[in-house]
Amino acid sequence: MEKKKVAVEERPKVVENITKQPALPEEQPLNILCVACVVSGRPFMLEAKRRGHKVFVMTSEKSLGQEWPRDQIAEVFAIKKFFDEKEVRNTVSYLARYHKIDRIVPMGDFDVEIACMLREHMRIPGMGETTMRYFRDKLAMRMKAREDDVPVPDFVHILHHDDVYRYMLRVPPPWVLKPRQEAASMGVKLMHDDQEVWREIEKLGDKQSLYLLEKYLPGAVYHVDSVVSEREVLFAGVSKYGKPMLDLNVSGGVYTTCLIDRRDPDWQALQELNKKVIASLGLVRGVTHIEYIKEREEGKFYFLEAGARVGAAKIPDVLWHATDICLWWEWVRIETQKHYELPPFREEYAGAVVTLARQEWPDLSAYNDPEVCWVQKKKYHAGIVVKSPDPARVETLTKQYAERFAHDFMAHVPRKETT
Repeated sequence: MEKKKVAVEERPKVVENITKQPALPEEQPLNILCVACVVSGRPFMLEAKRRGHKVFVMTSEKSLGQEWPRDQIAEVFAIKKFFDEKEVRNTVSYLARYHKIDRIVPMGDFDVEIACMLREHMRIPGMGETTMRYFRDKLAMRMKAREDDVPVPDFVHILHHDDVYRYMLRVPPPWVLKPRQEAASMGVKLMHDDQEVWREIEKLGDKQSLYLLEKYLPGAVYHVDSVVSEREVLFAGVSKYGKPMLDLNVSGGVYTTCLIDRRDPDWQALQELNKKVIASLGLVRGVTHIEYIKEREEGKFYFLEAGARVGAAKIPDVLWHATDICLWWEWVRIETQKHYELPPFREEYAGAVVTLARQEWPDLSAYNDPEVCWVQKKKYHAGIVVKSPDPARVETLTKQYAERFAHDFMAHVPRKETT
């Protein structure tokens, strides 16, 4: 009987049993500082420890008491003002007096800028602040992509008002007003006429230049999650959201994602476009989560957003159950090995269904198809991952489960305004 695969979240139970294995011969033990303003990246930390490295975690005060894998971490320390560069720089520099820091790795999107700043200051290998801009600043990444003939939705920087005025004359609504450095669809607003845009711009005051206005393209949103070494894309999983994150944040709904059929022409088209985007933005090594939209009328793909990190919302779990590739583990190896090689992997399919729940402990026992390989156990959350060699079966199950989740569990929390 085939042993059931363990979910990425649960994997630490397995890792704990093999932490005494020595580091592989090609690896020298390193001191790794993980930057995480909230609890995330547990698989990265455990794998780094398993491979013989020492892990330090820098987090925010509000997250210090959370469930970090403390038995596998050398030290967890908090920064009172987590996004204050001076305080972060001074604190980490003090730590470095007694512990040589060899690598600095961000665990989430908001941690990328801090990690890159520290690398520059301490002259530690890895992505610096210039390249970071292309993976955190929505304006910078769009301008660079457009320069390199990567299709992007038409946009304008909210800076020179005459440019904004001429843009709205040239590009018909609807538009989306986007903050340049928030994560995913946070702070994004759908605009339907020019007066609405000017009202929002006026409300922004001195924050106007931190925003851009972009043509809203209705269509299906995809994400490609990659492993990159020496500028070469060695692995890329192509997935499709059931409902775009912008729509989920505005109107609510159940989040789903699933890997698409590798025989689908969209799979090959996104593989090629993804390589072009990564080359344009200049990533040398690491992992990426990049989103694209397939415009509904013409069926053309456009680049939306790139992150130099592991995707959230069960994306690494989906990939791991389908392929045996854990993006967190591969990131450890990329950071610590001189000569990285991608391990062998399967080519099956998986999908995730997740929602905030009305119940404190949702009962998912009725979701018992044999394809279910992971069930979430978290207060006020309902989540499931399914896997199968058949992409059609995965797609069918994720759609059916999403409909049932909406009836059985779903609770929608309105998004917070960031302005």
